[in-house]
Amino acid sequence: MPTQNDFEICIICALPLEARAIRALFEAGEDKTFEKAKGDTNIYSIGRISGKDVVLAYMPGMGKVAAAGVAGNLKRSFENIKLALLVGICGGVPGEGDNGVRLGDVIVGKNVVHYDFGRQYEHGFEMKDGPGDRLGKQGPEIGGFVGKLESGRGKLEQQLSGYLDSMLNSWKPKISVDNLKDVAYPKGYWHIHQDKDAGECWDGKCENFVSVCKTATTASCEELGCERADWIRPRDRRPVPRVFFGTVASGDKVMRSAAIRNKIAKGADVLAFDMEAAGVWDFLPCILIKGVCDYSDSHKNKSWQEYAAISAAAFTRAALEEWASSATTTTTDATAARSQPSQPTIGSINSYGNTQFNNHKGSKVMNQASNMVFTGNQTFSF
Repeated sequence: MPTQNDFEICIICALPLEARAIRALFEAGEDKTFEKAKGDTNIYSIGRISGKDVVLAYMPGMGKVAAAGVAGNLKRSFENIKLALLVGICGGVPGEGDNGVRLGDVIVGKNVVHYDFGRQYEHGFEMKDGPGDRLGKQGPEIGGFVGKLESGRGKLEQQLSGYLDSMLNSWKPKISVDNLKDVAYPKGYWHIHQDKDAGECWDGKCENFVSVCKTATTASCEELGCERADWIRPRDRRPVPRVFFGTVASGDKVMRSAAIRNKIAKGADVLAFDMEAAGVWDFLPCILIKGVCDYSDSHKNKSWQEYAAISAAAFTRAALEEWASSATTTTTDATAARSQPSQPTIGSINSYGNTQFNNHKGSKVMNQASNMVFTGNQTFSF
């Protein structure tokens, strides 16, 4: 049975929904228990995914502070973590046409920016996005692994599709995928009371796109009369999720503005928004794996959250299989290298039976017996 120091992989989830999708991947087997480090307040589950032992950490809530606390505690109890996966859901930035980001797609974060880190001026907020303001780059091993994943994206998308179908078939209660509608409203189409003559908006804030009434912020698109037919993205043109690699914007604010979303996305080349990445990124060797559940606009809702969480978990399984194969390749190469006899080097300790050391032309040669060791800087009598 492995010990705490044997664990190299951890998965962090902010929501119970996200953790449930990960636990659905756990292979059947003996439950493992460990004693946490003193002062570690995290809650964990231990399991195996793709033949690798993993520790799943549950966050007490959303946001950067909670994420940083979990990451710090995790390092105390599991000191040899080499791969940390922050897995769950996110808000995406819809792309143009069928090749852009869509609901249910998976975002793999290669970089993270603070979108709520900056200066508040009289005219508005200005995000700090200079070279010294971005979070650090992924380390060589993690960066190389992400590069490997990206180079094999086609294969991974096929695996994602298969694992996703398998998980959806066993998920309870069953998700009616056909009833999920991918609706991407234009940035100027606000989530407000659309029928002004019916008088639903009692305080008048929804009129003329000046503001949004409190009722509208919690109402559904159907309740407000938001037109959907013109903005539905047909699933038959993209029936399976795709995987995108790039930058994720992270902050403690829920992004619900298409205009601000687009401004940040354009300025920092952002694919998605989340609330935990900035808290974990610099603490652990981290990769983000997030399923897109909404478009980070005022029409944000929870209808795609389960599907997106399962999609992210399905890709996690495929990614861990790649990690396992990478580790096996490295070990095999290293073992092969160690099995090769090293060449004699002046000044090093090597034993060779019946070996002749040939010097310059005309110099004497001495045969070395198998029980003799040449250590360099020695004088031999001929």
